Amino acid sequence: MSNPGRFTSKAELREPSKQDVRRDIFNLVWPATVESLLQMGVGLVNTAIVGHLSAVAISAVGLCNRIANVLAWPLNQAVSTGGTVLVAQSIGAGDKERARTHAVQGMLFALVSITLVATVLFVAAVPALSVFDPEPDVLETGVRYLRIFIIGLPAVGLMMASGAALRGAGDTRSPMIVAVMVNILNVILSWILIYGNLGFPAMGVVGSAIATVVAQWTGAAMSFWIVTSNRSILGLNLRGPWRFDREALRRVLRIGLPASGESFAWQAASIILTFYVTSFGTKALAAHQIGLNAESLSYMPTAGFEIAATALVGQSIGAANAHMAKRYSRELAKISAAITVFTAGLLFFFPQAIMSLLAEDPEVIALGAIYLRIMATAQIPQQVSSVMKGTLRGNGDTRTPMYIAGLGLWGIRLPVAYLLGFTFNMGVVGVWVSMTLDLVTRFVLILWRYRLIPWIKASDGAEAGVGA
Repeated sequence: MSNPGRFTSKAELREPSKQDVRRDIFNLVWPATVESLLQMGVGLVNTAIVGHLSAVAISAVGLCNRIANVLAWPLNQAVSTGGTVLVAQSIGAGDKERARTHAVQGMLFALVSITLVATVLFVAAVPALSVFDPEPDVLETGVRYLRIFIIGLPAVGLMMASGAALRGAGDTRSPMIVAVMVNILNVILSWILIYGNLGFPAMGVVGSAIATVVAQWTGAAMSFWIVTSNRSILGLNLRGPWRFDREALRRVLRIGLPASGESFAWQAASIILTFYVTSFGTKALAAHQIGLNAESLSYMPTAGFEIAATALVGQSIGAANAHMAKRYSRELAKISAAITVFTAGLLFFFPQAIMSLLAEDPEVIALGAIYLRIMATAQIPQQVSSVMKGTLRGNGDTRTPMYIAGLGLWGIRLPVAYLLGFTFNMGVVGVWVSMTLDLVTRFVLILWRYRLIPWIKASDGAEAGVGA
């Protein structure tokens, strides 16, 4: 948990040492990173287990995740980003009542809006998945999986909204504990239900969906209990008031909706990209889906850095201490880059070994290894960009990341993917090259915007830049 004393004005507090700054970062980052790792772990475990069933199962689950994410994930990002930024700034300013109000609005909005999305997806499962023009057996398996999987979407929304509020207040350990329990339960139930252990029938991909839903709702119940307990840093009361506050919700959405727009642009572009990949066959689609999950092994160790940047910069700005905001953002960027040198190396030098952990089909493994080598070249720009995005958001600028993401995805990734994949006959490899070009371009653009922040641009002669 971050130290509130760091966020008093610079004139009132001695300048903290580099060790103090790194201690604050470490205390916030490691639980946030573990939580993010475990959140990714739910999908990774599902992919690993289902990956040993068949290429059809991998493709069906991947398509379901894609269509569910494009509708639900932008809403999660809105409440997560808006909640973290506003709670962090309120805590930094010493206004806990305002922090509580923003936390409540995020949780209520997430629960109501994502429940509506889940209802629509349940009814329209067949036409939604048919957009990808999958093979008949993939469509049939996907519809069965999706109609169970979406029952857990509101639970994910509640977990993300409550976790965002806690992280904004400096508590990253409680969301981490929830993520640990969700993953443990998901693994146990998946082992039981997918393969039919302990006397249960073997349910295959349907068992995977049931296991995920049960684990997610258990996590949602835990999150709600933590955020309303007496030990909660926010001090929310179980008895309420749990009602919408139009002005407070407007503030949350004003900050959060650009992040939602960024997420929607990413998810929509991913659907089109998946449509491209699907045209190259089931093996290519399976390699793409598993490659996406395997790639997360590289950015898992730094997954909490963007969250930490948003929270620490937000608290510093709330306390009118831009100097500390600059120090935190630069230190986070340097540490993130150093870690990613190692993790990107794993993707580049051991791609087949990593793919073999998630699939058995030799053709899928070989294709996936190509994906990992290509994406390894963009890992450092991608991870440092995440820290700079978190810095911008903590400073209240959630629009610039949205504009840059839209330009990269729709101006580079999709048209270049089509050009390389189909016009120059590079196939699925051309699609993956376009993804790397997009990530590098976005890094250049966000670095340019980051350096224009007034308190970053102002030099005190004592600190080097991000790349120093």
